[in-house]
Amino acid sequence: MGLRPPHAKQALAEGQQALMEDVARRSRALDDAERRFAEIEERLDFAERLLAKQVAPRAAAGWSAGGVAMAAGRRSAVVLLLLFACRSGSESMAPATLRRDSAGVILIDNTGPDRPLDWQLDPIATIGGPGSGIDLAQLTEYTVDADTLGHIFLLDSWFGQRLQLIDTAGHLIRTLTRQGSGPGEVGQGVAISATGDGTVAIMDFSKTGLVRVRWNGEVLPILRLAGYDLFGGARASADTVVVHTLETSERTQPEHLRYRTATDTATLAAHTPERLGWLPFCRSGMEGLTPMLAPELLWTARGSVAAVSRTAEYRIDLFHAGRLTHTIRRDVAGRPGTVEAVRRFFPEGKIIGGKNCVVPAEELAAKRGVARALQPIRRLAIDWTGRLWVERSTFPDETPRTDLFDSTGSYLGTLTGLGAPLGFPSRGLLVFALPDSATDEPKLRIFRRTHP
Repeated sequence: MGLRPPHAKQALAEGQQALMEDVARRSRALDDAERRFAEIEERLDFAERLLAKQVAPRAAAGWSAGGVAMAAGRRSAVVLLLLFACRSGSESMAPATLRRDSAGVILIDNTGPDRPLDWQLDPIATIGGPGSGIDLAQLTEYTVDADTLGHIFLLDSWFGQRLQLIDTAGHLIRTLTRQGSGPGEVGQGVAISATGDGTVAIMDFSKTGLVRVRWNGEVLPILRLAGYDLFGGARASADTVVVHTLETSERTQPEHLRYRTATDTATLAAHTPERLGWLPFCRSGMEGLTPMLAPELLWTARGSVAAVSRTAEYRIDLFHAGRLTHTIRRDVAGRPGTVEAVRRFFPEGKIIGGKNCVVPAEELAAKRGVARALQPIRRLAIDWTGRLWVERSTFPDETPRTDLFDSTGSYLGTLTGLGAPLGFPSRGLLVFALPDSATDEPKLRIFRRTHP
């Protein structure tokens, strides 16, 4: 006997939900396998570089790669292959010096000039535009993210606090949140972060916590962040939260990057920039500003891994589960802080306090001063395989450059013409914010990565 229509609809809905959850589980398992495979590849690359360093002095003394292998005694076939790979391909590797400091932190100094990243990026979709129903008020690392299921999330924090769910064809699927104070609603959203399974955490200042929803509309319990003076966003994965705070109760107003789990807390980084007193601008003024172009606390996180940069040198500190494990450097030439540098960054002036107060570069430099050296890094991103994307700080009239490092901190190459991606939806896809050639307004563009 057949089911009656109401029961049939319920059974169909439950079957669809079960199917979607099964697809999500299988996708996560495949992503985990790909991550493990990528880690194995990176370890083999790492072993290749170390072996190359051992082979080079012997080769200079008249040894061959095969001779080294024979002299080393019994080796596995993999090591033999690596030795011959070192001989044939190590010349294309960027040199890196590896050592440990007294605390056990691995220091990785990547030397040598920029190397083009040997990738091909093919555009497959554009997000936004007339008739799309998608609001692109802000396109930053705080408002755009993606899971591994082919979903892109975009927070419209200016108009309606809507979290928009978009597919990789650029189509709006649904809106997951709206403005309000109830469950699953957002009052003052400032940043989002997505996990691989499609759970999105929205930093909501008005709720002092993280509003969490899943890609299918399910509302999850809020993660409270009571006791923190929230400042620059947060990223969450399961019960792990990395949050940027500003201690306004202290005279120097230091910034901190905190790592919190259900059982542990740690301070990853502290940043105390020079805070200036009251400065007059237009018909009013502001206090607590920093000198122009002063280094900022830049960071990103993916799961239990966090990356931090906060100085005028090319340096990124990597933390795993709240512990500093790696420091990555590149010998990129620094730039001095000058009035000309301020003028190049802000050729039309900078808004101070409100859109009706645009202050010229010369006045900004005169009243706020200029940092002695420019921070060489603008933005950081970590993809689902653990690779680190480092967008370099360039002037608006220069070509963007983004360096890519593997999960061990070794330099892979530089992507020219693009900043760091804003999201990594599914395998081989990258999301960038690029200006529209017709309107000069930014659009989200999806590229598929292929190897030549």
